[in-house]
Amino acid sequence: MKNRKSLESYCTRLLLGVLCLLILAVPAFGQGATSSVRGAVTDPQGNVVAGATVTLTSVGTNQARSTTTSDNGTYSFELIQVGDYSLEVEAKGFKKGQVTGIHALVAKATQADVTLEVGNVNETVTVASSAETLTNRDDGSLGNNFINKQITQLPSEARNVASFLTLQPAVTRDGYVAGARSDQSNVTLDGVDINEAQYNQIGSVSSNNVTPDSNTVLRLSAEAIEEFRVTTINSNAQAGRSSGAQVAVTTKSGTNNFHGAAFWFHRPTILSANDFFNNR
Repeated sequence: MKNRKSLESYCTRLLLGVLCLLILAVPAFGQGATSSVRGAVTDPQGNVVAGATVTLTSVGTNQARSTTTSDNGTYSFELIQVGDYSLEVEAKGFKKGQVTGIHALVAKATQADVTLEVGNVNETVTVASSAETLTNRDDGSLGNNFINKQITQLPSEARNVASFLTLQPAVTRDGYVAGARSDQSNVTLDGVDINEAQYNQIGSVSSNNVTPDSNTVLRLSAEAIEEFRVTTINSNAQAGRSSGAQVAVTTKSGTNNFHGAAFWFHRPTILSANDFFNNR
C-alpha cells in the first residue's frame, strides 16, 4: 500500500512537471534565417481594402500561402524562406492585382503595397515590383543586405564571403561595428549560432590574425550562400544575443528546376606584386 502511494505521488509530480514545461514554453523564432513580406491593400482613392485575399507564391518552388487583409487593410507573411515571390490580391468589386519580382530579404521585412483597380475580378492588373526600398519602415534597425548576385560577382580573396561582412558603414576591417568590439557580434547560419566558441569572434583562434578575412567560422564558399545581412545598430530582440552586430547568413535552398554552379579558381604568382614587408 505504501509503495502504491509513493508511485502515485511520483507520477503526480512528474505530470505536474511536464505541464509546467508546456505552460512555460514559448515559440522560438529563427534568428534571422527567415524573411517576411508585408504590405497594405488600398483602392485608387487610397482607402484601405479589408478582407481581401492575398496569396504569396514562391517562384522557385510554387509553394503558396494565403491570408486576408485586416480591418486596416494590411497583411503579413512571416517566417518565409528567402527568395523570389509573386503576390496576388483578390477582393470583391476590384480587378485581381498581381505583383511580380518580389524578393524576400534575409532578416529584413520586404514591403509590397498593392493598389487595386475597380472592375471585374476576372481581369488582372500585373505590376512589377520596384528595386529594394532602402528606407526601413518596420523597425529602427540599421544594416545592409548582400544578395546572391553581389556575393558571387564581387571579387574576394579565395572566394571567402567573410570579407564582405566588413563592407558596411561603421564597420572596420577588424570587425569593430559602430564602436562595439568584434567579440560582441553574433553570427548565425540558417538561424544556428556559429560563433567561435572561445573568443566569440568571426575569425578562428588557430591563427594570431582573427580578422574576418582570414580564418573564419564561415566554412562555405560563395556558391553555397544565398545572401546575408549585417545589422549594425538597433537590432531586434529576435536577432539573438550580443550587443554588437547581428550577422544573419542563409544558404541556398532547392527549387523545382535543376541548377548548379561550377568555377575554376586559379591564382598565378607571375603577376603578384611584392611589398615592403617581404623585403624588410
